[in-house]
Amino acid sequence: MAFTLPCIDVSDWTTFELLQLVIDTIPDPIFVKDRRHRWIACNPGFCRLIGRRYEDLIGRSDPDYWPKEQAALFWSYDDIVFNSGEPSENEEHATGGDGVTRTIWTRKFPMKNAQGEVVGLCGLITDITDLKRRHMEAERMAAENREQRAIIDAQAALLDRMAMPVIQIWQGILLMPLVGEINDRRAAQALESMLVAIGQRGAEFVILDITGVPVIDTAVARHLIRAVQAAELLGCRSVMVGVGPDIARTLVSLDIDFSRIATQGTLQSGLAFAMSRLGAQRAAGAPAR
Repeated sequence: MAFTLPCIDVSDWTTFELLQLVIDTIPDPIFVKDRRHRWIACNPGFCRLIGRRYEDLIGRSDPDYWPKEQAALFWSYDDIVFNSGEPSENEEHATGGDGVTRTIWTRKFPMKNAQGEVVGLCGLITDITDLKRRHMEAERMAAENREQRAIIDAQAALLDRMAMPVIQIWQGILLMPLVGEINDRRAAQALESMLVAIGQRGAEFVILDITGVPVIDTAVARHLIRAVQAAELLGCRSVMVGVGPDIARTLVSLDIDFSRIATQGTLQSGLAFAMSRLGAQRAAGAPAR
């Protein structure tokens, strides 16, 4: 919104006495410029920012106190307001009288006379140096957190592969011990590792050892079923071992069809089962199915 000065002779700046009293009460730097970029009013906050007395600033302009490149930028933003008659706001860098360069947010509003002509502008400055620093620090920490999260995820994936290896324990027979909680991510990793191993080694049996799985629920059971079905598509039969009484009762209560999965109580019995079936089928000249 433009600040309108009705019935004011802009060449007589003594009429700004009331305005001066008002802006002096505001701690943030405030300044008023004419069309020639000269300061014709400012408050103590602006004096402190530049490090000069009020008397030194009135009638002077940016090149008298700011570094050349900063002054040129400030004038370019002034001209946008003068030419458009619209407010403008910008993030800038200003080097104060103490030699410290600060990040500032400057809002400039056109000042118009009764005829609607832009006769100057009013600027309000907010020092956002600390805010900007905190924002950049937050962004840095967020980036570090994302990097750390990526490292953790990579380590988790590596641990999953180490915790669920696929081991060839006999010609044509693979063992996949499942350890820990089986969530969707770990189940997908285990399935991928198992299928790759079956394809690379031409396995005819895969033994799924669930001794190290603490909880068997519907989700885990369905993951096991999907693993068995995927293995069958590659011509590999599955044997599940490590099924104790508690797990057996849980599996029965889940009402999931495990009829396509051969089960054995221990790894030894599971291996013996797979070897006997494999030997018999090879002796008969039939594929192990």
